[in-house]
Amino acid sequence: MGARISSLKHIQRALLAWHHAHALQAPWRDSRDPYHALVAAVMAQQTQMSRVVPSYERFVAAFPTVESLAAASAGDVIRVWAGMGYNQRAVRLHRAARRIAADGWPRTAAALTEIDGIGPFTAAIIASFAFAEPAACVDTNVRRVLGRLAGDESIDGAQLQALADASIAAGAPASWNQALMDYGARVCTARPKCGECVVASWCPCRREVAPLARVADARAAYDAGPRPRAKKREAPFEGSARYYRGRIVDLLRALPPGDALALDALPALIANGNPPPDAALTAGLVAALERAGLAQVRAGAVSLPD
Repeated sequence: MGARISSLKHIQRALLAWHHAHALQAPWRDSRDPYHALVAAVMAQQTQMSRVVPSYERFVAAFPTVESLAAASAGDVIRVWAGMGYNQRAVRLHRAARRIAADGWPRTAAALTEIDGIGPFTAAIIASFAFAEPAACVDTNVRRVLGRLAGDESIDGAQLQALADASIAAGAPASWNQALMDYGARVCTARPKCGECVVASWCPCRREVAPLARVADARAAYDAGPRPRAKKREAPFEGSARYYRGRIVDLLRALPPGDALALDALPALIANGNPPPDAALTAGLVAALERAGLAQVRAGAVSLPD
């Protein structure tokens, strides 16, 4: 039998009321435009919301409709994406826009996931925000909130999605999805604020997570004191293949549209004080970018794609 949440109606009312008073303000949440929801959802992948808002506003100003985004070149999209990182997301967003501009907007999450570049989370965001479909969004914050309310923080995968689907407030799917994401980010966090929780009386995990939160807070205070902490050794990012790929895209992004860089000039240009990568490694990096749709090579010169 799948996981269930007891007193679901009471929890829905309490969380929706909390959300009404404390909702994160974001321009795409009120527009009900599927294009706005698509752009925001793609940008929010692997990126803090504080960075998304200014980038979202800049992107939508450059491409105000899905049709204008579809009509742009891939290079123009990558240029406007500057500062967001994970440039492959811009390529996927552009490809999705071209499919939608050609075929129209699917109005269900299931149909949206058939578009290359739109995964289940993004599809649920669009379907619930723009088309009022009771499609449940599941991210790390939602997993934590629902898992605790169901009494099983380990829940994941298909079981978690089934719990989310069964728990959604069908009359207000967009508000419910927003409420869970915001609540997990601000109250039901990894170190939960159980004293502020509006659903604590229905939470079977409260007795377990509240003491853990106090222990974690004490540990954080101890770690912040004068005692030095051993730093975890990590492979250096600078000088890595990912670092050089980002350098190449940034160099190409800075070029005027239509310009290109000689392939054999790239090693010195991307070194940035490090030993320049050899010609074979550079060619491999460029080839990987070309396969990803982030660069093109013509007659020994590299540019952003047309």
